[in-house]
Amino acid sequence: VKALIGTGCLAQRYRQEILDESPEVDEVLRTTAYDKILDAVDRALEGEQGIILSDLNALPVSGAKRLVTTGGHFAYLKIAEGCDKHCTYCIIPKRGGNVRSVPMERLIKEAKELAEQGVKELSLGKDLYGEKCLHRLVEELCKIAGIRWIRILYCYPEEITDELIEVIKKEPKVCHYLDLPIQHASDSILKRMGRRTSKQE
Repeated sequence: VKALIGTGCLAQRYRQEILDESPEVDEVLRTTAYDKILDAVDRALEGEQGIILSDLNALPVSGAKRLVTTGGHFAYLKIAEGCDKHCTYCIIPKRGGNVRSVPMERLIKEAKELAEQGVKELSLGKDLYGEKCLHRLVEELCKIAGIRWIRILYCYPEEITDELIEVIKKEPKVCHYLDLPIQHASDSILKRMGRRTSKQE
């Protein structure tokens, strides 16, 4: 006996259509519901379909030991889910809801567990912690023994604060690197994308 479970943003967007049109699919999980996959498999094997519903605004439940699939020496630390930006071309706010930051305590705990598994480099996404607190998180992560490098991945320019720049400057574990896509060099493209900043900013 086997179960077929779908997940991902496209599957989430068309969840009901998939369940209606593809009876061989037992369940489609939201992108924030990966912690429910065992429940989905168990229920599917019992013959139930389409019964695992996850709150769109929920963050994944913590507690499960994470499997590192990036080679062992580095790992991504996802610090937020969803987005508030509503760029003209992007479906993320519609399928993932508004941004919800993972509590800092959970992130630090996860980072320590990753370090114990041999992870040396952490790559961070963006943060909107109700206030701009990415600099505080980075400072705390720098204190973790075993972590040698911290890389800050894509940040919207308006989220790069003076405090964050200062932390990047003073903390030797933080790579002098920011992922800033090329569209930020063109005001016309930024305007068409619905972005809130200009080339000059």
